[in-house]
Amino acid sequence: MAKCAFCDADFNTGPGDVLLVCPFCGTAQTTQGTKYKEHYMIRVHFDTTEAETTLLDWVSKQLGAPGDLGSVARFVKAEQIWYPFWVSRVDAQSTYSGSGRDANFYDEWPQKRGAYKRISFFLKPESGEFVRRHEIKIPGVQGLDEDVKNQPIPTKAKEYFSHAHAEEYDGKVLHSQMSEEQAKAAAKQMALEKQTALIMQEVSKIDTRQDKIDVGETFLVHVPVWELEYRYGNKKYKASVAASTGYVIESKYPRSAAFRAAGIGVGFILFLVGAGLLALATGVLGIQLLTGGGLVSGGLLVIMGLLFMYKGASRKEAKEKV
Repeated sequence: MAKCAFCDADFNTGPGDVLLVCPFCGTAQTTQGTKYKEHYMIRVHFDTTEAETTLLDWVSKQLGAPGDLGSVARFVKAEQIWYPFWVSRVDAQSTYSGSGRDANFYDEWPQKRGAYKRISFFLKPESGEFVRRHEIKIPGVQGLDEDVKNQPIPTKAKEYFSHAHAEEYDGKVLHSQMSEEQAKAAAKQMALEKQTALIMQEVSKIDTRQDKIDVGETFLVHVPVWELEYRYGNKKYKASVAASTGYVIESKYPRSAAFRAAGIGVGFILFLVGAGLLALATGVLGIQLLTGGGLVSGGLLVIMGLLFMYKGASRKEAKEKV
């Protein structure tokens, strides 16, 4: 339980919450009662009905979805959650030296230009510089679903947070479990990792490097997401839809019986063909027509066949990402 330092109202908090948003006046504040000014939101543009319609339209078009899903499915839950994200704009400059991989090519095939019989690889000195501006977003709550965590956030459309706007949709605004200082430290580390990834595209080994990482504008933005649940048949399926853009973040949905049957059929055919190739390659049938290529091709087809049959036989719901 906490007391708002600005409207004197009492409100609930959870363990680990360090930046609080008063559910009565909407003021963002630290646990010590200091107001945090750089607090923004992404406005809601899709209400409950629009989010549900968008979801069903998208799910109905997914591979293997039942044809009557859009008309038969019934929503049993629709909750709008406002997730906190810290966003930092980081200027990074990295200079490096190291060893990069190169190759020499010998004996070009006369039948095909650009194809060589022998290739030898070697390391050569490389150096360079990467200057980048990174926009780093870090969720303000722990244990956030990976799809929700990685959703695109249109930060250019941000505006100052309005609790009244969230109340229009009975939105639940989550407190941040990360302070601004912690967010900046995390953003700096993530920017450094992004610079490292750029360098490793150019060299196999880094000998020396110098980095200048400047964390600039940092703000807290609350992003509204519709957490939906619908029933199809005797099962329930969950989904998340961005309330600002209608972006389907993730969704689980059933596979139709026809799709499962087709999967089993295709898988069985692939399995038989693969088994036949393996038999010819190993001489099990007394005839050895194929060599190593037959073993590889046959093995792959057998694996693919088993995978198709497993997917077809499984009654587990599918999960697709945009």
